[in-house]
Amino acid sequence: MRKTFFFLIMLTIAANMSAQDFLSNSEISSQWRQKTIAVKNGGQTPDVVTLLKAFHQTLPAWVVGEVLKQADHPARTTRKSGTADIFDAEDDYRILIDRRSGYVDLASETDMSQMEACVWRKDNGHRIFALSLYEQHDPVQNLLCWYDYDPTTQTMKPERSPLDDFKPAVPEAQLGWGLPRKGTDFTVSEYYPGLPAITHVYKWDRKAFKMERTEMPNFEYMPSVGSTHAEAAGHCNHVWSHYALVDLTGEGCPVLLLEEREGGEMSERVMLADFKGKLCIIATQSALGEKMNVYQLPPRKNNKRVAVQHRDMAGGYFYSILTGNNVMFVVSDLPNFSKASDEDTRVVSVEAGFGSDDETTDIIDQIGDWINMPSKLVWHELTITDEEEGI
Repeated sequence: MRKTFFFLIMLTIAANMSAQDFLSNSEISSQWRQKTIAVKNGGQTPDVVTLLKAFHQTLPAWVVGEVLKQADHPARTTRKSGTADIFDAEDDYRILIDRRSGYVDLASETDMSQMEACVWRKDNGHRIFALSLYEQHDPVQNLLCWYDYDPTTQTMKPERSPLDDFKPAVPEAQLGWGLPRKGTDFTVSEYYPGLPAITHVYKWDRKAFKMERTEMPNFEYMPSVGSTHAEAAGHCNHVWSHYALVDLTGEGCPVLLLEEREGGEMSERVMLADFKGKLCIIATQSALGEKMNVYQLPPRKNNKRVAVQHRDMAGGYFYSILTGNNVMFVVSDLPNFSKASDEDTRVVSVEAGFGSDDETTDIIDQIGDWINMPSKLVWHELTITDEEEGI
């Protein structure tokens, strides 16, 4: 009994010591740019697993160790899918190793640590090695490490990635990136509350990465907020070719503008924001000289507010009241065609909202200075993809 107890204690100590040998994302983040890594038996054409092992020997991470165990000793239940070996674990994670395509990952729908790594070949014989680490329970949750492998010295030297030089439209953007499972494209994505993801695609020409295009998935949106707010949502049916993001309230939450052009000139423009969990058009502008009017409002409960004015064909006005990029409620100012006299010829009411105490028709009498939208717009070319995304 004493021998068994002693053996269990030793196992516990060994496990704790082993766990302490692994580095967190925060620790790796503070070290990887300062370390040139020697690659044992790297040679002229090291595969992704060889480079991953070299990284792990210098900066060990638990999730990388799990992938390398599978690479060295594949589980009996490992299956083939094309050129990849895939192991589906009982703990809701998967390990994929594709040496031929130069890609490996550990993916899961749980909150466990995850990773992916890949290799790009360069015309000069060098290779780019990239490693992404994802850890939800660490201050540095997502980390991208980027190296140039020199076959002459058999070393990996830290390099700047496209992510290092990327500047989002709004500084508060959440950024993500993608390593190619197939092909060679590297992607950087911007995420903002209530808006579809904006993905920038970098093409690899065997020398460097060059930003080629910006994509947005085909997303659902409501035709407009106000008199038509109850209409069914539909997918993009315009050829939107450009987009802009504008932080109207200065709180780091932008609204989305899309533009359709004919002959290089704007033919239609819409502004979209989140309303009751759906993306809605809150203002339109055509080439006929219409303006998107945005007005400052007195702050309410320490929140900065703006009113975006939208006009319909019948001469009605709708004011979408925004905090951040959320439409809180809509005030309508409509012609009253049932009145024959000039008195009381308009009907002002709260058209749609959340039923809060903030909803009031007095908002029309509280609008302040007009925000000069054109000076704030920076337009970027855009491609709407066939992939659909619900908002």
